[in-house]
Amino acid sequence: MQSILRGALERYLAENIKHQSKTRLLLLWRNKPCVVIGRYQNPFAESDIHYLAEKQIDLARRYSGGGTCYHDLGNLNLTILTTRQDYNRKKNLQWVVNTINKAYDLNLHITDRDDIFLDQYKVTGSASRLERLYAYHHFTLLINSDLNHLRRSLKSPDQSNITSKATMSVRSSVLNLSDRNDELTYEKTLELLIKNFFKWNNESINSSNYDYIDPLLYYEEIKDFESELKSDKFLFQGTPPFVYTIQNVKQTIEITIENGLITNIKGNDFIDENKQFRGQLFHLVYDQIRKLTTNNLSK
Repeated sequence: MQSILRGALERYLAENIKHQSKTRLLLLWRNKPCVVIGRYQNPFAESDIHYLAEKQIDLARRYSGGGTCYHDLGNLNLTILTTRQDYNRKKNLQWVVNTINKAYDLNLHITDRDDIFLDQYKVTGSASRLERLYAYHHFTLLINSDLNHLRRSLKSPDQSNITSKATMSVRSSVLNLSDRNDELTYEKTLELLIKNFFKWNNESINSSNYDYIDPLLYYEEIKDFESELKSDKFLFQGTPPFVYTIQNVKQTIEITIENGLITNIKGNDFIDENKQFRGQLFHLVYDQIRKLTTNNLSK
């Protein structure tokens, strides 16, 4: 998956480049349609698993925290890598806001949650990973995304069935920037941000300080990160503990999941489902569990 390769490359570069004080490295990238959840989120509460499978939309978990986001080719992703000391989310976002507002006569603003809004509509969400020596801040920019897929992908049918301390995304109405200014395209925005980044970083533009990076060229270096990111263990078993509740006419069934495994089923200590599902990986029996009804529950 593209999102996993880029996530692996992002982590590798953050850990291995020689970060210098007062300098920044900017990565600009985009993915084929996918949903990316935060490190401490629950994929079943944040997305419609079946819809993603039906539409062949990838699902991935990233290394950073924060909420869930939808990526496609109309959504520009930015990562700014710095030393830990120079990490400053507000400053990064203000650079983007100032650049786009000036170029396209818009009125973007930053919220207290470090999102970028245009009027009451969200166009950018942020997440970060902070380590002792380095930090990276990545965020999206909705330019011309398929908002129907975005809304449908992030509409979980199970949100009300799940009780958890996992990070929950804050839902907001969204807008494509191109809906407010049709001259604002992905290609023009890419060129604009590259040009202004060098000004912001007090550098001149030349072929030695920017380049196209193919993640596959670094495959040997990133393969361990890629393997971790694409594993079911990271995606599903990395989910914080939760309780999945099924409401039935005769009883309420509460299924406890820890480290991705079903550890207990409450509702009737003698139901066959307790024996059938206990010890199973939740994501592997998810479809079977969702089909449980009063008619097919053991008496």
